[in-house]
Amino acid sequence: MPDHAEPRGHRAGGADEHSLAAADGRAGLSRRHVVAGLLALTAGGCKILPIVSKEEAAQQKFNGADYVAKLWDAEVIPVVRDKAHPIETVLSAVEGGLDKAGPEFGHRPAEEGSPWSFVVKGTATIKEKNTASRAGTVLIDVPTAKGPVPVTIQIGPVIKGNSLRDAMPFINFQNFTNQLEFAEVGRAFNGRVTTELKAAIDALAPGQTIDYAGTFSLNSSSDKVLLTPVLLGPAGGAK
Repeated sequence: MPDHAEPRGHRAGGADEHSLAAADGRAGLSRRHVVAGLLALTAGGCKILPIVSKEEAAQQKFNGADYVAKLWDAEVIPVVRDKAHPIETVLSAVEGGLDKAGPEFGHRPAEEGSPWSFVVKGTATIKEKNTASRAGTVLIDVPTAKGPVPVTIQIGPVIKGNSLRDAMPFINFQNFTNQLEFAEVGRAFNGRVTTELKAAIDALAPGQTIDYAGTFSLNSSSDKVLLTPVLLGPAGGAK
């Protein structure tokens, strides 16, 4: 072999180095194109938005207050005004067993373990009005065969529980995207109560006789009755 001849291995290595350099150049060029494209989009006023799930997107669009507003006059008020049972009748039935009183007078969502919710009406004299807490209340007694049953009527502005939502036969958890929407509807119902009844609530006083209609829920017959009013006013016509 002549002295000036290159070894084959050295020539092959040079070719490899040349190929790698070319590949690196192409990769760098591609990266520069991507960056340049993104900058061009940004400069042109385009926004790069985060990807959200369908569930998150639905939750962002859902408004519980708007949902309740559409139902209030058309469906909620008619149920409470026209289908409420006398509270004396319901509480007397509960004293005989919730397993019988529930199916006869109440409504319970399909979910296992849900409480029975009742729509009731009555007339009573206010014993106490408590407004020291934001969860304000008035106390009344309801006569039954076994004696008077104390009932607490919620006057807010904080309303506890979801008896109003759960007592409505047209409200079903399956109609909502998730638990967050269902819970938001419960809060919206309670908020609507305090808005609708503010004037009537402000006028309540111990010794006053009132007409009322609303809802309460029970897990057992020994539970205390915590009523969420929908119609409320001086005796002679709940408003």
